[in-house]
Amino acid sequence: MDAISELADVSPRTFFNYFETKDAAIIGLRYVEIGAEGLAAQCERVEENGIIETVVHLLIAVMGPPYTRATMREDRLEILRRHPHLMSAQLAQFTRLTAELTDAVQALLMRDPRFETDVVADRAASADLVLALCGGAVRAAVKEWAAAPESPRDSSTHELERRAIALATDLLERLR
Repeated sequence: MDAISELADVSPRTFFNYFETKDAAIIGLRYVEIGAEGLAAQCERVEENGIIETVVHLLIAVMGPPYTRATMREDRLEILRRHPHLMSAQLAQFTRLTAELTDAVQALLMRDPRFETDVVADRAASADLVLALCGGAVRAAVKEWAAAPESPRDSSTHELERRAIALATDLLERLR
């Protein structure tokens, strides 16, 4: 830990503000918590921006900026292939984060009059579907960004967010 902290030019204590374990740092699993304040801020966005824009914004905020190194994803996959025990940490974080995001989206849906009369089970199903749509749109926007040779690697998350919102809303319009 001391060597990693020294290379990163942070104290070991600061290191653990960002990563739960050394293994989490190796594969880039940073601790993310939406929290009550973050959720309250997102709830305020729903009334002004709508559910799709708000959930995409939430996902991009949780995800963080895109990788600036083109091979980062492949590097992480190679680490997981070489050290399969790290996969359980990644899956555990993914499961925890998915549950937290689903809860947050349910809270956001309660702010939308179209969902306020839903029973809890219906709201949970709606939250899963909204999260899947928005998550898919974010994924597609990131894939476009990564595949575009002329795209600067330091593109803003604002551009990714804008593109993901456009993809989700365009799809919904075509499905109507």
